[in-house]
This record gives sequence, structure tokens and C-alpha cells, in this order.
Amino acid sequence: MKINTDQPIFHERTAVTTTIASFWDRISEGWNMVWGPHIHHGYYENAESLSPLEAQVKLIEKLTEMLVINQHSHILDAGCGMGGSSIYLAKKYNASVTGITLSPNQVKIATQKAALENVPNTTFKVEDALSLSSFADNTFDLVWSLESCEQFYNKKLFIEQALRVLKPGGTFMLATWCSDREVYENQYANKYKKLCLAFDLPYMPTIEYYQQQLKECGFKITSSADWSQRVKKSWDVGISLVNAYSLVKILKISGWRGLRFAYQIKMMRDAFKENRVKYGVFLATKP
Repeated sequence: MKINTDQPIFHERTAVTTTIASFWDRISEGWNMVWGPHIHHGYYENAESLSPLEAQVKLIEKLTEMLVINQHSHILDAGCGMGGSSIYLAKKYNASVTGITLSPNQVKIATQKAALENVPNTTFKVEDALSLSSFADNTFDLVWSLESCEQFYNKKLFIEQALRVLKPGGTFMLATWCSDREVYENQYANKYKKLCLAFDLPYMPTIEYYQQQLKECGFKITSSADWSQRVKKSWDVGISLVNAYSLVKILKISGWRGLRFAYQIKMMRDAFKENRVKYGVFLATKP
């Protein structure tokens, strides 16, 4: 058995899109209760003791330290989840942020959170990141994609759309899960396929793949890094959080899909520990 990590293991884009939207519709409220408002890793340095939320905010802070954001910035949060990053960026910088997701339930949750926190400079809508059909060319100063691209059916198409909607000189921030090699064989191919199926990942290419696609699409890469060692602790933390809930409670708040997801967290934890999954962070500008 051999699998190339730069090709989808599923063959129906529409089916994948529907599956992912349904997944987040069902699991988001439960995730919010167990994991908190952010749907991404935390950032850990050395042996510091951080709460899950503190670590997640620190990850955002580490990313924003590399960016120029101000009150005049127009930001697209592509794959906004429950609005965590969007609300953070809008509050801290007074920037205008538009968050998009495939999940109507996530739009509802994010909109409610923004209203509750009195953050009027955010907008959330259902939108496919592979088309961005609601947005004209040269609209945004920053396209922010924090752990969403791994579920996109066509990574290159998303990168092309990000380039299109960015203003000249605008920045693309992409943080995403990556594989450690271009081809998996035998038992490693089987592990890779199980991981993709468990987390609804059409495919999970390498850091080098993203570097190549960014360049081919016309971006100028300003930074490319592997943050795996800083984020992998998140999965041990996640397992602890899930273990604090009974299986009945998890089933009640997120259904069978959420219960299955709770069992699958260990798969990703092990993949990070075995260095089969990397955490790629890319910054690129539109000429």
C-alpha cells in the first residue's frame, strides 16, 4: 500500500464539504464546553504551566507578533470556527474582521459571542474558502488561516483565492497540519489514512508542498517554520480535558460524532509524538 500525501484520499469534493460542515455543526457546542472558544493548538515553551486557553491565546499572540495589524486592517479569517481568532483580532487591534466557515451553527455561535463581548467590527458568514465568491479582488490586508486548510479539499485552489482577495502588499498567514513525508507505504500508509479519515482530512501534504504551492501561485514567502515541538502538548491536554467528562456527557453535548472524535484524539497525539505530523506556519505576501 502506498499513499501520496499531496493527493486527496476522497474523490468527491461536494461530499467532503458536506461532511465537514455537518461535523462542525454537530460538534462545535460540545467542543466549546470541553475545549474552550478556540479550535486550534496551544503554544507551549519549555516547562511553563499554562491553562489550555492561555496556551491557545499565546499561539495567536506568537502569530500576530510576526504581522502588522492596526485599526485600518481588513482581515479575512478563513475557517473561523466559533470566532475565537476573529474576535481576538477585532478586539485587540480594532481591525475589521470577516470570518467564514462551512458550518451555519458556527456562524450562529460566533455571532452570539461577538455580540456578547460587544465586538461590532466582526462579521461571520457561511462561505466556501475554495471560492470566496462573496469577495472582490484586492479586498483584504490579511488572510488569516489558522488550522483550517487541513480540511480543505484543494489546498492550491485556496491559496489562489487567498492571493486574489488580498490587496497588493497584503499578507497571508497559514498555519496548518502537515505530513512528514511525501509518500507513505505499508503500515505508515495505513496510519496516515486512518488519521485522515478520523479527522475528515482530504489529505495532509508536507511543509515543502506548501512552500512550493505558495511560490507557484505567486506569493513571496517571508517566513516558513515548523512549530511541532511547541504545539504537540495540546493533544495530551486535550485528552485530559476529555477524560474529565463521562462518555454519557460527551454523547449528550456532541452526539455520536463527538464521542467518536473523543476516542480519536489519541491517534493525533501519537502521530505528533512519532513526528508523522508537523505543524507548518507560513507567512507570505502578495507582490
